[in-house]
Amino acid sequence: MAERIHDVMTARTKKRIRDTFISLVEQHGFNAVTVRNLTATARINRGTFYLHYKDKYDVIEQIQTDFLDGLQKVMVVNISPDEMKQTYREEKPYLPFVGMFEYIHKYGSLIRLLLGPKGEPGFAGKLRDMVNRSFHKKLQNNNVFNNNPAIPQEYLSAYVAAIFLGVMEEWLSQDMPHSPEQIAVFYIKLIFLQPFK
Repeated sequence: MAERIHDVMTARTKKRIRDTFISLVEQHGFNAVTVRNLTATARINRGTFYLHYKDKYDVIEQIQTDFLDGLQKVMVVNISPDEMKQTYREEKPYLPFVGMFEYIHKYGSLIRLLLGPKGEPGFAGKLRDMVNRSFHKKLQNNNVFNNNPAIPQEYLSAYVAAIFLGVMEEWLSQDMPHSPEQIAVFYIKLIFLQPFK
């Protein structure tokens, strides 16, 4: 029982630190945030901060890692070409794609912050690399490479990843005026514009 209470308190403290950190980055930019102003704003002592994080770079690294791990989980799923074609013909959202865009919608403000001028510059590259790896694995799992042997795998996965990243970035830049279901319909239409299916 005592261990569970400790775990709950630890999770609350880490959430408080992260929420305060994100708020400070939104207000002042990543470079202006210090452990001192973070702990003062979160109303915790520095010792408590250092129980959970090494420094501000560790905080942002863990935030990015948690987000990217979650996105990868919703991206690398099995897809059914027949179901995809059916939903494309019926102009309905394909559920595995809805899951990806629901995740983006949930974390939209965080993604905009991390990708924007106040965020940490390395995040865009980490996001692109993770999306490329995820699509490579997804295409491999679903035999897309075998069905398109004339296209080198790295180019095919980079191209498909670019479609996703382009749709995601445009959606975020417009402050997500369409629902994840609507974006999933647009996305599948873009996929079926391509010669590989």
